[in-house]
Amino acid sequence: VYLTNSSVLRYIFGLTTNEVILIYGISAFFGISVYLLILRLGISENIKKNIYLATIIEFVCLILMYYFSIHLHTYAFIALFIIHNLITPYIMFNLDSLFEAYTNIKDRGRGRGIYLTMWNIPFVIVPLIISALSVTKLPIVYITSSFLLIPFLYIIFHSIKNPDPSDLQILASKHDTVFEQLKAFFRDSLDRKAFIAQSILRLYYGIITVLLPIYLHSIFLFDWDKIGLILAAMTAPFVLIQIPFGNMEDAQHNEKGLFKIGLAITCIFTIMTLFISPAMEQNTSFLLISASLFFAHIGCSLIEISTESMFYKHVTERDYTALLMFRMARILPYCLGILALFFI
Repeated sequence: VYLTNSSVLRYIFGLTTNEVILIYGISAFFGISVYLLILRLGISENIKKNIYLATIIEFVCLILMYYFSIHLHTYAFIALFIIHNLITPYIMFNLDSLFEAYTNIKDRGRGRGIYLTMWNIPFVIVPLIISALSVTKLPIVYITSSFLLIPFLYIIFHSIKNPDPSDLQILASKHDTVFEQLKAFFRDSLDRKAFIAQSILRLYYGIITVLLPIYLHSIFLFDWDKIGLILAAMTAPFVLIQIPFGNMEDAQHNEKGLFKIGLAITCIFTIMTLFISPAMEQNTSFLLISASLFFAHIGCSLIEISTESMFYKHVTERDYTALLMFRMARILPYCLGILALFFI
């Protein structure tokens, strides 16, 4: 879903690229509002119930998105897309809260490596599946994704227990108002730097996720057989290297060094990708783009695991405001897309 939404909006519903960016920006504003609401209300002790109910809503939402995409009900689909982007941040925050409650701070690098690897496996498998689809068949991704939530619901219901309230008390906010919580967060230099790094990384991901499939289809004339393979190659590093590098972070505590290496690799190979011309023979440009994005995302995976390892080792000493802000940094860049429309 994450990798195909922009193409569905662009090629199934016939929206312009600017309209697609606007919809992503609006949905991001709603997602941020969810985090601010959680800041106001506080963290719930019944995390299991929250995840379970939110996932059921997401399940229904995906089925309806499939229905409205094949029947071309544009406004209904956009409304469901926004709901999808409201529910997903809420689920992810509750999963983060479980992670904080159940993991030892000494194993945070390894834990985040495993967590991120499991999270990214579908981003490799699904593009391989949709590489067999034409653009007009992309809505099938929604019904497929809804069925993939069934084992997730089973695991939540049968295998997950609510943390002990004393474990969650560690994350309870020490401040009374949202303003005080935000002020305390940005006063902490490590939290502030992690937020900025995460925002920039997610801005990069957002550009790649929203615009890359459209760019490859409209400029390079690739169909989804090639686009799917490029996306699979691009996301493979997140599965291949984050666990070993997470283990290394726990042993060596060299997050800054790993971050700098990842940043250099990402910049070099992203710039190389920009110099690949659509005038090249299609198979040649396909191989060059795949290779460049593969190596660029090796750098991204190093940035991600170093940033997350550093942040989640530090967040235990703070309240859930830090968790929410770190999550908010993931969707904030989509809001910037609305501002970018004024310059396009």
